[in-house]
Amino acid sequence: MKKKILYIVNIDKFFISHRIEIAKTASKFFSIHLATKFTLKRNYFKKLGFKTHDLALKRGSLGVVSNIVTFLNILWIVIKVKPDLIHFISIKPILLGGIVTRFFQGTAKVFSVTGLGFVFIEKGFFAKIRKWFFTFLYKIALNHKNYKIIFQNLDDYNVIKKSIFSKKNLELIGGSGVSIKKYKPSPLNFFNPIVMFPSRMLSHKGLYEFVESIQILKKENINARFVLVGDLDLENPAGVKIQRINKWVKKGLLEYWGYKKNMNKIINLATIVVLPSYREGFPKVLMEAASCGRPTITTNVPGCRDAITTKTGILVSPRNSKQLARAIRNLLKNKNKIKKMGKFARMHAIKNFNIIKIVDMHINIYKRVLKL
Repeated sequence: MKKKILYIVNIDKFFISHRIEIAKTASKFFSIHLATKFTLKRNYFKKLGFKTHDLALKRGSLGVVSNIVTFLNILWIVIKVKPDLIHFISIKPILLGGIVTRFFQGTAKVFSVTGLGFVFIEKGFFAKIRKWFFTFLYKIALNHKNYKIIFQNLDDYNVIKKSIFSKKNLELIGGSGVSIKKYKPSPLNFFNPIVMFPSRMLSHKGLYEFVESIQILKKENINARFVLVGDLDLENPAGVKIQRINKWVKKGLLEYWGYKKNMNKIINLATIVVLPSYREGFPKVLMEAASCGRPTITTNVPGCRDAITTKTGILVSPRNSKQLARAIRNLLKNKNKIKKMGKFARMHAIKNFNIIKIVDMHINIYKRVLKL
């Protein structure tokens, strides 16, 4: 009889975009259960043979009642499924699920830290208190008997490792991988260049700084189209409303293409990809851009700086629209640099981001914690 893996993740869309290939491969060896907040994807998982469980989780809520409900919901799912291994993905499942399953020390666990969240972005006195509190929660949630913690960047690793009793249980895997066969380069567009912001519409992704940089560049009559590609996320405290985006569109600052499924084709429409985020785990879109041979401009913050090199992209300071505008302007004026960066980006993706390599690393971790 196959051993059971239970994935607990905040929302089905994130699981599809960041972990589905791992789960598909794992299903060859294990029985797969998925607990998440389902939007429109449940039948997709059932066709793959996954057993599905509804997760009562409000991603943007810090309310006591909603988190108690999630806590009890996770407890009930674990009791019902009786998994041999639980893989927790994203912040709330890690914190709440990690605390719940301290009562199940015989169950193997894997925690994927995909970023530490907006709490670690904020500044000020109260932000320090919140950081201390969440670090304390991580200490409770992550220390178990038989477990592995997967980090995507060194900064998150260094923050959390202070709270971990056994350092041998820590793993560093740069990102969730990308299909280098699906995401492959097409010719660059220099006639009417597109500067693309491919991300959820969140303020902490640097959306406002991107818009401010566009305003600067428009005054200089820079020849380029500026495009936002990504979903709204109004459950997130940093979510930007469609009304504001529509105002930018009406002013002629940018185009909003919304959510797109075929990002392999969409990214290839870009000449430059921009992600001026405040903090990340390891942005998948930067891996996708690299695999498509697109140069990137991103911020010198955890996660973003881990995803590029000086040959594949440009780092700017976070929350600095003037510096961002300067970097976009200078790169648009240098076609040869765009071509060279794109070439090196593709090579970097093949070497470091290949989904096959990332999947194999996860399957090996599963087998080790299950002592197979």
